[in-house]
Amino acid sequence: MAEIFPFRGWRYHNDLIQEQPGIIVPPYDVITATEQNSYYDQSPYNYIRAILNRSEGADRYKDAAISLEQWKKNGVLIQEEQNAIYILSQSFKQSDQTVERIGCICSLQLTELGKVVLPHELTIQKHLLDRLRLMAATSANTGQIFMCYRDDEMILENIYKQIEKDPVVDIVLSDIHYRLWPVMDKNLIGQFAEGMVDKTLIIADGHHRYKTALQYAADHPESGAAKQVMVTLVNSKNSGMQILPTHRIISGVNIAIGNIENSLAEFFHIRKFTGAAAVLDAMNTRPDEKGMLGLYHRESNTGLLLNFKDWNILETEFPETSKTYRELDTNILHVFVLNKVFNIDSNKQTDLNRVAYMRGNEPALDMLKKEHHYDVACFVNPPSLEDVYDIAKSGETMPQKSTFFFPKIYSGLVTRCF
Repeated sequence: MAEIFPFRGWRYHNDLIQEQPGIIVPPYDVITATEQNSYYDQSPYNYIRAILNRSEGADRYKDAAISLEQWKKNGVLIQEEQNAIYILSQSFKQSDQTVERIGCICSLQLTELGKVVLPHELTIQKHLLDRLRLMAATSANTGQIFMCYRDDEMILENIYKQIEKDPVVDIVLSDIHYRLWPVMDKNLIGQFAEGMVDKTLIIADGHHRYKTALQYAADHPESGAAKQVMVTLVNSKNSGMQILPTHRIISGVNIAIGNIENSLAEFFHIRKFTGAAAVLDAMNTRPDEKGMLGLYHRESNTGLLLNFKDWNILETEFPETSKTYRELDTNILHVFVLNKVFNIDSNKQTDLNRVAYMRGNEPALDMLKKEHHYDVACFVNPPSLEDVYDIAKSGETMPQKSTFFFPKIYSGLVTRCF
C-alpha cells in the first residue's frame, strides 16, 4: 500500500527565485565538475551548495548543512504555512510539439524495496554512503526521488485542472518550463492519497536516494519523520511521461567496416547506408520494433541498420530471465554488438572506459555532431514503460544506461526538513 502525506516544505523566496532562477539545479548525479563550479559562481544561494558542496572531505556535508540553516534563518528559504502536496508542471518541446508532464511532490511512507516500491536498476555502494552522510548532516531530503505509477482515472491530472491560483514557481530551466503549486486543500489531498493506496511505484530516478532514506530510517528509529521521504510521483499514463534513448559511442575501434559487417551478419539482417542520418531515418520508420539497432562507422561514413534474427539464442545468453528482459534492445546491443564484435564486456569497468553515452532531448544526429572522439556510434530505441514495469515486477534490474526518463526533476524546488 502506497501511503502519501503532505508536509510543510521549504521553498526559495518567490522574489529571489524569479530574479535568480538558476539557483535551482539538476540532480546531483548529472552535474559535472565544470557545471558545479559554474553554479557556485552564479549565486551564494545556489542549491548546489546543498546537494553537491565542493568543500573537501567531511566538510562538504557540514557546509551543506550550514548553507541550508543560514538560508532558513535569513529568509532565503521560507517554510509553507500549512502542510501541502505540490503539483509540478514541466512543459517542453519535443518534435515541434509542446508536451506537459504533471507530477506531485509529497512525502511517502518508506517500505522495503520489492512490494510497494520497485527498483529498475542497480545501485553503487559509494554513492549510497555519500548521500547518507549528506542526509545525516542536513536532516533533510534535498533531492527528488522520481517515481511513476499507473492510474487510468488520471486523479492527479484532474486535481491539476482544479487549481485556480497562480503558481509559486514559474521559471524556465534548460528549456523546461517549471510551474509549482502548493495544494493545502484537505479534500484534494485526500483524493490523491486515496487514489495512491493500491498503486505500485517504480523508481525512475533516485535509487540511491531511496536506499539512503531506508538506511537513515534504520539508523534513527526514534524519528517519525525519518520513516518518510520526499518523492515526485508521475502517472505513467500522462502524455509527458517519456523514456528517451541512450545511445553509445565507442573509441579504440580499429576494425574495417567489412569485417564489422561479417561479424554482425551471424546475428542480424543488415541494410547498408551512407552516413549516420540515413540509418537514423530508417530506424525512425519503425521506432517500436524490437531488436532493431543502428550502427555508424565513422571512418567509412557507413551506417548499418541491424535487425536481430536469432531470438532463440537469447534463452542461452540470458538463462532464467523473463522474456521481456531477454529481448531488451540494450541486452542485444551489449552481447551481440559490443561484446562479440568490439570485445567490450559491459560488466567490466575497464572495457566500459571505451564507451560513452549520448542522451537528451535532442535528435541523435545533433548530439552526434557534438562528439569528436569516437570511432563507432551505436543507436538504440528506448524501452517502453510497459517493459520497465514488467521487468521491475519480475524482480529483475535492467542493464546499465537502459533508461533515460525525461525531463529530470531539478533540486531546490522544495526541501523537506526533519
